[in-house]
Amino acid sequence: MIKFIERKLLLIMVLGFLSVFGGSVNAFAATYGVFTQLAVNVPGSPSSIVNKVKSALNSVHWNVVGTTAMSLPKGDTHKAIVIVATNSVYNKYMVDNGSNPAAAFGLPLRVAVYTTPTQGTVVSMLNLPALARTFSGDSYVKYAIEVNNMLKNTIRGAVGGSVSNQQYGPMRSGRFPGGIGGGSFPGSISQISNYSGSTNSNLRGVAKLVETGISHNSGRWRLVYEISQPSIGFIEFGVTRNSTERHAVAIDSGVRATSAYRNPGIDHAPSFPIEILVYRDGKYTDVSMLGEMWRMKYYFSDAGILAFMTHMGMPGSIQGSLKQMVLYGLAY
Repeated sequence: MIKFIERKLLLIMVLGFLSVFGGSVNAFAATYGVFTQLAVNVPGSPSSIVNKVKSALNSVHWNVVGTTAMSLPKGDTHKAIVIVATNSVYNKYMVDNGSNPAAAFGLPLRVAVYTTPTQGTVVSMLNLPALARTFSGDSYVKYAIEVNNMLKNTIRGAVGGSVSNQQYGPMRSGRFPGGIGGGSFPGSISQISNYSGSTNSNLRGVAKLVETGISHNSGRWRLVYEISQPSIGFIEFGVTRNSTERHAVAIDSGVRATSAYRNPGIDHAPSFPIEILVYRDGKYTDVSMLGEMWRMKYYFSDAGILAFMTHMGMPGSIQGSLKQMVLYGLAY
């Protein structure tokens, strides 16, 4: 009888443990794609849809800070335009009111309008819960989901087409990309330089030098946006260049390409531009970027391990060029 009671108590304890553990998995291990579709077969020209997206974002106080046309592999006549938008309330929340300004690497919002041979014109964007979980933490996901849904509904109402909620790109149940080149954030941050002093004036002064480097670079990088929020600890630049865009689209297209759809990697357009962050780090001002291998793993790991193995030199080349550009400006 005693052994029966002991076994029953043990069973209750195990079931209780599994219940708690299962609840934890549901709360913290939801699977998110880095990107999410909003609508497919959207009517109108790409330029007219871009204008509708911009108006929709502005109507809910998301300020459009940049727009850029993606460069696609040679011979591809499709179109892809990326719209970059920011919101000071969302930014403040995600960087914990300035206590974690490095989390700005998970900002801003990037929306893409691109044409395809299978789904007409598509509107997609970065999936905010995925980025919030990685760069800010699990406790920020709930708010990011609310904002994500609001933005998706607002943009859909403006552009029309057939509703899509498909999440795609790297699908993760954990915060960070794993395997070679992956790892945690902020361990993935690559510091370019740092300076003593972290006042708003310090941040603005360093950012001015970075901007000089961008405007005089020989690597053909172009500035798409600047988000200046020194009061919550950061100023961020977004840069891109044609050759990097073309290669990224081609590499991600590899395992998915067909004779009818040569470059499906166009759907990863919201991974650009690349972030350069000037931010407050205690009593210092840091200038940093994400390690490019880590960043590519984050946005493009669905391309497959073979794609990474055959392009091992690409991340280092990109990172070296960006670092050279920034250091040139900082030398002024």
